[in-house]
Amino acid sequence: MSRASRRAVLGGAVATAAGIAASGTSTAATRRTPGRFTGKVVLITGGTSGIGEATACAFAAAGARVVLGGRRTALGREVERTIRAARGEATYLESDVRSASSMEGFVTEAVRRYGRLDIAFNNAGVPVGSVAEWSDGLATNAHGQFLAMKYELPHLIASGGGHIISNSPSAQDLVKTAAAEYGVQGVRVNTLLAGAVPAAAVAQAVLGLAGDEFSYLNGTTIPVGGASA
Repeated sequence: MSRASRRAVLGGAVATAAGIAASGTSTAATRRTPGRFTGKVVLITGGTSGIGEATACAFAAAGARVVLGGRRTALGREVERTIRAARGEATYLESDVRSASSMEGFVTEAVRRYGRLDIAFNNAGVPVGSVAEWSDGLATNAHGQFLAMKYELPHLIASGGGHIISNSPSAQDLVKTAAAEYGVQGVRVNTLLAGAVPAAAVAQAVLGLAGDEFSYLNGTTIPVGGASA
């Protein structure tokens, strides 16, 4: 399938994303509700392709103002254009989760542009299949999650609370610690583990988990499509 065709399919699939996939959702959680995130500011790391791209499109279709980050500028700008062409609101900012200064600048600029932060989907990650890939995997999948949370949390608290969703099995202990520490300040922190399912299905899960229907979940790990905790 060409990239143009894939985007057409993706756009149609994610426009109605609203529930948690494959996790025993309620009817309310899976109901298609355009505009359910209107007024919310959503930040997404690793938003230039795959799950990050699908989730950015889904949140924008549901009314959110989306800031997506990543290192691949050309792809990021393309996602931004796709969302805007569909009359959504999105801004791409080049960023690298491995760098503290880059993440601080990414989050700060997102808040400067839109005035607040409500939801963060920390999706950036790389596969680790060899010893040679270990260092970059640790820097991205674990330390990158820590840096993202470090700079997101103050703004979520300042907004009166919000939600961080991690897509990294390497960060589950960090998620549980942050959930326990910041839950009293109105910030939920959960892990979503994506299995071998389409990106649009994972996007449905992210929107469902981020919604008010699951506001009682904090410090949990939810597999989507057979991923194991």
